[in-house]
Amino acid sequence: MSRVLRFIVHIALLLSTGCASIEQFLAQRTPLAQPQISPTPVPVTSTPAETPVSDATQTVLPASRARILRVWLPPQFDPSATTVAANILSKRFDDFEADHPGLKLEIRIKADEDEMGLVNALSVTRVAAPSVLPDLVALSRPALESAALKRLLHPIDGLSTLLDDRNWYRYARELGYVQNIAYGLPFAGDVLVLVYRSEVERINTWNDILASENPLVFAAGDPKALAGLALYVSAGGELLDAQGRPTLNQDVLTRVLTMISDGVIAGVFSPSLGNVVTDEQVLQAYLGERANMAIFWVSNYRAPQGQFTLPLPGLDETSLSFGTGWVWALAESNPENQQLAIELADYLVEDDFLSDWTRESGYLPTRPSRADAENATTTAILESAQLIPSNDVLSVLGPLMQDAVVRALNGEKPEVVAESIIQQLP
Repeated sequence: MSRVLRFIVHIALLLSTGCASIEQFLAQRTPLAQPQISPTPVPVTSTPAETPVSDATQTVLPASRARILRVWLPPQFDPSATTVAANILSKRFDDFEADHPGLKLEIRIKADEDEMGLVNALSVTRVAAPSVLPDLVALSRPALESAALKRLLHPIDGLSTLLDDRNWYRYARELGYVQNIAYGLPFAGDVLVLVYRSEVERINTWNDILASENPLVFAAGDPKALAGLALYVSAGGELLDAQGRPTLNQDVLTRVLTMISDGVIAGVFSPSLGNVVTDEQVLQAYLGERANMAIFWVSNYRAPQGQFTLPLPGLDETSLSFGTGWVWALAESNPENQQLAIELADYLVEDDFLSDWTRESGYLPTRPSRADAENATTTAILESAQLIPSNDVLSVLGPLMQDAVVRALNGEKPEVVAESIIQQLP
């Protein structure tokens, strides 16, 4: 073999050995570019354990959330006012909260520009924001009647039996009913009364009033004409006929108007009384000593020493006054709060509390107590009180009686006026 050929064979053997070593080396190494593929997970049917929350971020809720009970009141019953009566009421609310841990009473004062102010507020809130309706609301008797008929209130039948208790004055128990359905618990009373000064000799009857020849002022221009209607009822007059429609008896009405006419002749009544529309005007005339006798609601004035208050005398010498008042009622709010709200209402008409509160507030009690029994005048006023006529009756008969009284004050013959008024009945 030539030298050249041997060289070529030698080189070929070297290259063959080198390639085998390289392949063996590469086979022992993990390829760097090969991707790692995870296996498809298998679904787990067991419930995984909750991941614990760090103490630093965990929100700790109270054992029981504060329960809100909303109460609406008109300004005259504001528990934050600077009066003794307000302090008594405020403490009563505080005591109820203290007896119910976790409860918060939300007291709201709602302006009542007129008698139906709170009813309007209930109606608007029910449409615009029903979640903030009150659970308990204080309503006047006319407002209670209106709200109940508009289905803004929840009856208390089945929630409280307190109205079945005998410990109510007759007029007061009736305050809580509308069409024989119990809608609330009365807590403040008001009655039409006669107030006179000591210059006037002792008054018991209308004959005494006429004989005194002292000026007497009353709201003859009030379209509700409650003084005139009270005289009419005291003489045996019916306000509803057999079909339940508003009515007036011509003979009884003539008697009332004759007394008015006699009063004008005696100088007791002035024709200008037709311009007196409100209790505020009556009180101004009385306090201004333009009259020594006056008829108004007892809550508007507490007669001082030397003045006398008595029930409104009747034409048949039996006192008969119209009574009204304020009632705790359930609004159509959260049904879960109804039982608690009625429990608060029960608490707010408890005998001893009401006795203390009414004594300071100027209102009359709705439930008899020992203190009331010791006051003969208060007892006489309360026992003479009869529930004011319904809104529907007053809307029909009030303006007719007002017109009749004003015409008699102006000198028209009572029998002629009575006949024309009867002809105007619907």
